[in-house]
Amino acid sequence: MDRTQAYNDVIRFHGHECPGAAFGVRVAEAALTALAPKDPATPLVLVSETDACAVDALQVLTGCTYGKRNLIHEDAGRNVFTLWERDGSSGVRIRAKADSIVFRTEEIWALSTRIDDGTATLEDEAAFARLQGERIAGLLSVADDDILGVERVEKPAPGVKHLARTDLCVDCGEPTSVETLHDHRGRMVCPACHLAAHGGVLPEGHGDHGHHPQSHKHHHEHKH
Repeated sequence: MDRTQAYNDVIRFHGHECPGAAFGVRVAEAALTALAPKDPATPLVLVSETDACAVDALQVLTGCTYGKRNLIHEDAGRNVFTLWERDGSSGVRIRAKADSIVFRTEEIWALSTRIDDGTATLEDEAAFARLQGERIAGLLSVADDDILGVERVEKPAPGVKHLARTDLCVDCGEPTSVETLHDHRGRMVCPACHLAAHGGVLPEGHGDHGHHPQSHKHHHEHKH
């Protein structure tokens, strides 16, 4: 992978330069090196534990996207990414190393806070741009070991999420996947209407019950 070209491709998709995009390039590069798919067209599967900028880089460079259902978001607020070949029995887990340039310093956080709340001076803005530029350059040039923890994961890739039928929510009337409709007191409702029916807070253990008769979960329950 030509790292500079890869970063430029990511920026065209992402819309602006930033350290997160640069970090995502390094994650994608490390993942493709570790997995070493024999056929570049082999579909990969990605579980991302963040929704930050790096995910755009991984979409561009690995081909894992929400639309193809091979990008799974499990938000843990962590810069951690696990990738497999589609039918792989093991994968690779890549994380950002603590205290590395992946993360903002206190100085950068202070500058960004002032920029966000409108109190930054021109000097603040210039300093922020300089420090972020230095991080981008560093992220595109330092050794993998300086920023990435890479380990094998001995478990199979997540299964493919298939398209599901839709049915109407009886409250709002909108077509909703049968996989997300809930049986609320004998009425099939979408998650938003289900939440509203409980006054905005679901009782503990109440979020996964009464599945639609055509849902995968319903059929799975009745097999056991």
